[in-house]
Amino acid sequence: MRNLIFMIQKFRFSQKTLLMLISLFCHSLTNFAQVSDTVAKNKMVAMAEKEEIEDTTEEDKSSYFTAELGLGNRIINVRNNGIISKISPSKTLIWTPTVVYHHKSGLYLSAGLILQDDKNRGFSASQYLLSPGYELPENNNILLSFAYTHYFVVDHFSAYASPIQNDWYASVTYKKLFIRPAISLGYSSGTYGEVKRIANKYDSITNNITAFSIVPSASHEFKCMQLFSKIDALSFTPSLMLSVSNGTTAFHHNTNLNILNFLSLRDKLPKFENTTFQFQSMGLNLDASYEIGKLTIEPQFYFDYYLSATTDKRLTGYGSLDFKYSF
Repeated sequence: MRNLIFMIQKFRFSQKTLLMLISLFCHSLTNFAQVSDTVAKNKMVAMAEKEEIEDTTEEDKSSYFTAELGLGNRIINVRNNGIISKISPSKTLIWTPTVVYHHKSGLYLSAGLILQDDKNRGFSASQYLLSPGYELPENNNILLSFAYTHYFVVDHFSAYASPIQNDWYASVTYKKLFIRPAISLGYSSGTYGEVKRIANKYDSITNNITAFSIVPSASHEFKCMQLFSKIDALSFTPSLMLSVSNGTTAFHHNTNLNILNFLSLRDKLPKFENTTFQFQSMGLNLDASYEIGKLTIEPQFYFDYYLSATTDKRLTGYGSLDFKYSF
């Protein structure tokens, strides 16, 4: 009898233990299912966020157009500041409307015209420009760009005409340092004319010029995000640069002055002017940019101090104000 009671109690104890184990197992399954569900939800959220970021990135990398309007006193708005010291500032306001197509690969093509108030022809286009180029897409280490610009000049003898028709330019900037070092290379060529008249006598000179420049520079970008709203940004970049260049100018006279014809026939008039590689000028460039949405406003001032011997004033200044709208 005692053995039977002991067996019954043992069986009851085993049932309790079994029920407890089953309960614990079910609870574990519930927790595991909850954890698995949470992990699955987190994975889904992460995947959705990743897809959203990728979609945004793809949008950022999409091709787009830019409509631009520049105002300033530069006869040509070349990027190569090494050639600027050879060109005097315009005394009239110059308008430069331009349309640019930016491909997501970094390639671009711009076309525009240069408008100004010519005292002989009135307010009209003095030249047109076409410029293919490339800018390295957003990179944390370097800025890289190169471009070719051709200027179609209406009148090579106009005081407002560009002396440059072909301009090749390349630049690289290292961004990781506080003071960003950069170097740019530029090669420019072109033709311009000068006319001197005394009564019914004249002397027209056609000048063919070529210039190659190397411009090391140092700059720092100050940037402020969300200045007035969540979609704006302000940046300011001062740059110091030194232009090292050489150049050649070939002269051709067309005149009815007998003395000049006499000297020209006997090769007594200078036909070439060559300058070897030398420190040509020092420059200070102040470039600001304010972006809000698709609109960008860029004021820029450039001061150039000519180092070589000259009878002209050594310090010249240029200013421009650009408006850009992307669509």
